[in-house]
Amino acid sequence: MMLRRWQPTYDPPQFNPFSEKEAALAGQERDMQHLGQHLGIPGFEALMAESLEALGEPGMVERLLRRLGEALGSHKVVLFCPLPGSDDPLAAYQWGMPDDFLARYANLIQGCDAWSEALERQQGQALARGGSLSQQLVSTPALRRGAFYADYLRPLGIDAMVNSVVEASSEVGMHVLAMYNDLGQSEFTPEQFARLRAATPWVRSLMRAQRRLQQAQRHTSALERTLDQLPLGVMHVNRRGELRYLNEHARAWLGIEDACRILLRGATGWQARQPLQLAQIHPALVPLLGTSLSTQTPISARLQPQHPGAPATLVALAAPLRGGTAPATGEALAQFILVPETPPHAGATVSVCSALYGLTPAEAALLPLLLQGMTPREMADNRQVKMPTVRSQLASLYAKTGTRGQAELAQRVLRVAALVT
Repeated sequence: MMLRRWQPTYDPPQFNPFSEKEAALAGQERDMQHLGQHLGIPGFEALMAESLEALGEPGMVERLLRRLGEALGSHKVVLFCPLPGSDDPLAAYQWGMPDDFLARYANLIQGCDAWSEALERQQGQALARGGSLSQQLVSTPALRRGAFYADYLRPLGIDAMVNSVVEASSEVGMHVLAMYNDLGQSEFTPEQFARLRAATPWVRSLMRAQRRLQQAQRHTSALERTLDQLPLGVMHVNRRGELRYLNEHARAWLGIEDACRILLRGATGWQARQPLQLAQIHPALVPLLGTSLSTQTPISARLQPQHPGAPATLVALAAPLRGGTAPATGEALAQFILVPETPPHAGATVSVCSALYGLTPAEAALLPLLLQGMTPREMADNRQVKMPTVRSQLASLYAKTGTRGQAELAQRVLRVAALVT
């Protein structure tokens, strides 16, 4: 069923799920001030700005509910937001309610009284107007005679409620923003309902952005776990040579201690601790960073790690990280791919890749050289062919494997190598 949406003079912003906070914040301040004045909600523009700043942080939604409740005259606010197929069919964020209120609610909705009958009977009307005042569903005297009031509302110190439908679809289910009045207070007014409805599009946009950001974070975590399963070291470094990320293989091969171990060994001065520099890891990595960022092309070198248990020789391939910036500063990053110079089962890996992707013998012959971190010029010299020939073969390899460069192709081949081993 289509919901009748409130149409403000201001169009709520749409969020790019991959731009995180930056896209959400750009150009919003003046529009939020206009919207807050239009809605008549004190401090609404500051509330929205704080919510955008805190997007994705723990407690962001609870702080939003608290501030929204204070602005609209309620000390108890709940955002019901279960997702279809999730483990928690009564998932909710709340402010001002006891921790067990959802368990009480789940028990009571199984019964039948005047409140549950009114909810079922008037569901279509409530969806059409985008929510309800409790007195619109059932008269206050009738509500107070029912079990729902005696066993749920009154023990929670609640006399009346108002709710607004945030979202209703097959993808997300029914999400409802509800506010409750304390015992002894008067019912919510139509004006309060109108203001709650007016704020709902912003709440909906924030929650959608929150879901997308959480989804992106889950994908990132899954990718990191996958990389840790491959015989592949990965590092991200900014222009100043400060280490921003490294996976477990890179940490082990280069002998870099985990930050938690450093903290446990001596926590004093932790806040003043400087970022780890690329030059501290291995001096041969520093020239690769500057050259790859200035030329915007991959460049490689061979390293002899001194750490026990590391491969005798590592090939380091540095390349600008496509679309990659540090989340906090937005600065450009370079990616370092580290692979052992002689990967295990290299012959079997090449054979499997040839069969899997339909490679020609000339294309397959480039894979071991790629895993050694050779540049196209070095490949041409090694194969004793001209540079245009190697570039053409690499282009064909990228097309057949669905990759966009040497670093990505190396990751694809190493993923196959992990399966072979």
